[in-house]
Amino acid sequence: MSNHRSALILQVVGYQNSGKTSLVSDLTARLSAKGLRVGVIKHHGHGGAIDVPMSDSHRHALAGAVLSSVIGEDSTFIEWQAGDTFELLLNLYEAHVDILLIEGYKQKDYPKVVLVRDGQEQPIGLTNVIARGDAMADRARLLDMVERWMADEVVSSK
Repeated sequence: MSNHRSALILQVVGYQNSGKTSLVSDLTARLSAKGLRVGVIKHHGHGGAIDVPMSDSHRHALAGAVLSSVIGEDSTFIEWQAGDTFELLLNLYEAHVDILLIEGYKQKDYPKVVLVRDGQEQPIGLTNVIARGDAMADRARLLDMVERWMADEVVSSK
């Protein structure tokens, strides 16, 4: 597997209820509005089964299908029954997006924004931190910092 990455990759990490999903949604909307193709991978780090809608493809997965999907006119839902699909998904996403936002996966070594609510301790042992803040109080600053980081990354890759 090649280490060459065609898409920018940014992680948003923090404790449960720190505002990760809200910030990733805001980033997705803001970057998409600028014409960028945005992909998102969310880590389901709380254990247990992932809550997926009951669909024919999910029934196929429950019956033992390793990979099942539903393809509609404008979208596709894929359910992949495998232990570690992270690298496989990275390769798939990078062929189709300009930036990949990863929600969670604290221990991966991509550039990351760390979210901590007021009164929470900072997560320790994280690498490649480009910004820290409270998802609510610092939202505008964090969004601006991500855009500046992206601009710097694009310039440095040329």
